[in-house]
Amino acid sequence: MALDVYFRHDVANNISSIACAMLSSAAASGGQNVEYCRGIVDTVRSQAMSFGIEWGEMSASLSKALVDARRADLAHSLLGANPE
Repeated sequence: MALDVYFRHDVANNISSIACAMLSSAAASGGQNVEYCRGIVDTVRSQAMSFGIEWGEMSASLSKALVDARRADLAHSLLGANPE
């Protein structure tokens, strides 16, 4: 069986897309549980670490995904990212 090769940015994009969907879903369902959302961010951080992805790179990728999904409010409140 051959090994599949993944590039770091592909892994980062995959992790951030799943986190973006989870955070957007939590917000869309009226979820006010900030600790749940922070738990998602903590999970993203640990996944990034396991693949050797720096948190700055990962948080930037997640912030961009949230802004693209029109959830800049989440990017700002959870990651401290500029929503512009």
